[in-house]
Amino acid sequence: MFDVTMGSYDGAEVCEIVGLYLLEKLSTLIDKKKIGLYRDDGLSVIDNANGPKLDRLRKDIIRIFKSEGLNITIETNLFVTNFFDVTLDLSTNKFYPYRKPNDKPIYINANSNHPPSVLKSLPSMINKRVSDLSSDIKEFERAKGLYQEALKTSGFESNLNYIPQNEKNKKRNRRRKIIWFNPPYNAHVKNNIGKEFLKIVSKNFPKNHRLSKIFNRNTIKLSYGCTQNVENIIKQHNAKLLNEVDNQQARLCNCHNKETCPLDGKCLSTCIIYKAEVKTPTDTSVYYGASEGEFKFRYNNHTKSFRLRRYENDSELSKLIWKLKDDSTPYSLKWSISANAIPYKCGSRSCDLCTTEKVTILRAEPKGLLNKRTELMSKCRHKNKFIINSVK
Repeated sequence: MFDVTMGSYDGAEVCEIVGLYLLEKLSTLIDKKKIGLYRDDGLSVIDNANGPKLDRLRKDIIRIFKSEGLNITIETNLFVTNFFDVTLDLSTNKFYPYRKPNDKPIYINANSNHPPSVLKSLPSMINKRVSDLSSDIKEFERAKGLYQEALKTSGFESNLNYIPQNEKNKKRNRRRKIIWFNPPYNAHVKNNIGKEFLKIVSKNFPKNHRLSKIFNRNTIKLSYGCTQNVENIIKQHNAKLLNEVDNQQARLCNCHNKETCPLDGKCLSTCIIYKAEVKTPTDTSVYYGASEGEFKFRYNNHTKSFRLRRYENDSELSKLIWKLKDDSTPYSLKWSISANAIPYKCGSRSCDLCTTEKVTILRAEPKGLLNKRTELMSKCRHKNKFIINSVK
């Protein structure tokens, strides 16, 4: 038994699987075509059922959910119901947009630092959404005032007009395998990053190039991403400072002889980017690595690869050490902490630990650097423990 928390790496997928399983069990009571489920909300239409019959059905559904260790709340005898952002009325066969009381829509400001394509398409997206949620123009006109006012408050001057169902674009789009380049957008950057990027693609993959069928302007598209807002930046900064305080209060070393500690009394440090500096009489080499757990565990793995020949290829550092041993070259090895970082958390969009490691390698002096450039393209390995197939 294990729990899948809200916002976890596979939370939505698990919810869909559980929902499909429950729908299959409910199909013994209700016609499959007349019941639907989205995450933890369900809706069903029952024909020609009186009060006692509906009450028995409600109890049967609760019994099925309880047999799976779940609880459910059911409302019956409804002719009008609110399901997400739409109100459904069986008595009039109409539907229209719904919002909770005192829930006013808020949109990004027209002068905000968002990509122009986002600002340009926002009114049309709102217009289409409200039209889709309205059964006819009369319901649209009743509901559009709230959304029109929200757009006006955000600096948009466009008017909302009803789009009938039969006038919507039904053109079938040809689907290609597209490679997307998503640079962050900032209005203060004067250079046209997208234009320069596509120039590089055309220059390096001309029509006579053997890879031009894969990398060309039809298969590589550009879509700007939004940069983080100030609120998120402040939250990340505060979280980083708080984590540093927690790390400082923890025990930092358990070596019997503090003078032989590989990290100057901080061998139990966690979530760090460490630096190994190898000095020989003629040269100096540097290796960077990341350690989510205690550094001492990572250090012991390194020393094992230095002692046993079968682990020679474990890292670029061990390859260098064995080369120096084979050449009988004297060397000294010094360990230090290059940076502190926050490890990947379930539901996060990125891993600060992996990103910091890659940035440290990028900023390092190329001469004597043991890390390979291919490490910059490696995937985060800290996410693996949050994937469902890793649960035993």
